[in-house]
Amino acid sequence: MRILSLFLAFCWAAISYGADTKWAGVFSNRAEGFKIVTVMVQNDGLAYFHAAIGGQIGEWKFDEPSSTLSIKFFDPSSPEDLSVQLKFDAAVRTYKLLRPGNAGDAEPSDKLAFVSDEIPEKMIEAFKAYPEKMKEIRARALAEREWKKRQEEQLERERPEYERVLAQIRKEPKSVLSNEFYSREVTPTTRAFQASLKDNDTKYPEEVLIGLLEQLPEDNHWIRAMIFARPELQARTLTKFYPRALQWGELNYTILANIAKHPNTPIETVRDLAGKDELPVGATIPAKDRLKKMEHDQKTQ
Repeated sequence: MRILSLFLAFCWAAISYGADTKWAGVFSNRAEGFKIVTVMVQNDGLAYFHAAIGGQIGEWKFDEPSSTLSIKFFDPSSPEDLSVQLKFDAAVRTYKLLRPGNAGDAEPSDKLAFVSDEIPEKMIEAFKAYPEKMKEIRARALAEREWKKRQEEQLERERPEYERVLAQIRKEPKSVLSNEFYSREVTPTTRAFQASLKDNDTKYPEEVLIGLLEQLPEDNHWIRAMIFARPELQARTLTKFYPRALQWGELNYTILANIAKHPNTPIETVRDLAGKDELPVGATIPAKDRLKKMEHDQKTQ
């Protein structure tokens, strides 16, 4: 009885393999660059689809009546899976990538010719690892979605307080000269303050911005970066704080990049910043770009 069972199992495996083999294997359009499309279909229900510069493993199903292979992929950013469909031509053993609107006419790059029955060993190993890896990916994606949902719910609860503080700042900008506005803790107050700094429709007297630069904690670089982008800062203020900005820029080079791009920054300061090769390129390139633009404008005048 055991021998008979093994024999039947072997026959079933052989029949199943033979049925699947016609659409399994490696297929490609043999294109280059962004037009390349390759699919590797394995008999265990998994396939690898590669297009342009990226690829992903997914689960496939083959619809016999329509000769269509559907590969389903998990999209961590969406609660729904994505899929691609390929039309199989058994006579010549090729696939045609089905794109919206090309059912009757396909681009040459959409036609995938048979390449080999041998799937690369590395891809076989990836197929073996896929089930466990996908469990981790799905669990992580679910946790991230839950976290985002809780964040959105919290922001909605805090909206009245956030809007109240924002209105207060617009009415009395000097009120931001208080530790509660620039603490490290994320609160409706700190969010409203940072939103106001990013909004040029919110007007800040220059003396308030100067007060902030003078009293902010030394490690509060993210607020300084926004302050140095404010249009209210005048040349004398930018010149006065430039030496200290060189120190602050060690924590956040955006501070110096914003100084370089500020329309009121004296050109002498921009030249000095452009020449400091010991600084990160993120700080010096904006200064160099501004000098190049100035030279170009002078030549075209």
